Amino acid sequence: MYKLFLASVLLVGLSSCATSNLSYKNQQLTLQNDKAFLQLDGKPLKVRKDGFGSLFLTQKVLRLAEGNVVVYEDAQTDSLYEFEPGTTRIVKVIFDAKRTIIAYAKNHLNAYQLILKNGKILNVIAQQDHSQRLKILYGMSSTQLDSMLKKLDPNAKRAYYRQTITMKDANEAIWSKWDVHKVHFYPLVTPLPKLVGM
Repeated sequence: MYKLFLASVLLVGLSSCATSNLSYKNQQLTLQNDKAFLQLDGKPLKVRKDGFGSLFLTQKVLRLAEGNVVVYEDAQTDSLYEFEPGTTRIVKVIFDAKRTIIAYAKNHLNAYQLILKNGKILNVIAQQDHSQRLKILYGMSSTQLDSMLKKLDPNAKRAYYRQTITMKDANEAIWSKWDVHKVHFYPLVTPLPKLVGM
């Protein structure tokens, strides 16, 4: 009994040590990696909500203090479903990327440089700490991405590609391509394993 209790305490202690978060609330974009926090002012310009049966998506177009536009997306599955492929594969699929370069990965917080089908490069940060929710931020310049990651982790490496997509127009800011086919037939979401045998 004592060993079981000790193992439980150790497991809880280890899991609480490695945390990450990406969120947007009260016009503040917050990123966390372990104990390092970063907050950015993000003025909301546009909000779009979509539902795909088993997936609910909120897209918020924000203007940062630097003047450029970024997009924050929050995708949540129905309580009976979960995201099936890993974060990297999901990001590649929803942006129709030709190639995915992992610029940073730690504690479920990932940064990517996506080479899109048109040859342009898009910087993306994705955070997924459980199988039913995925949060994404994209549209930052490589200089902004480097600065954000360095504040969260001094050991973060510099993004390789420097010429990337940056946005000024809120009406042309959303680059992700969520649709029913990808959600249900790719599929990006599947029923929870315990429900499959029912």
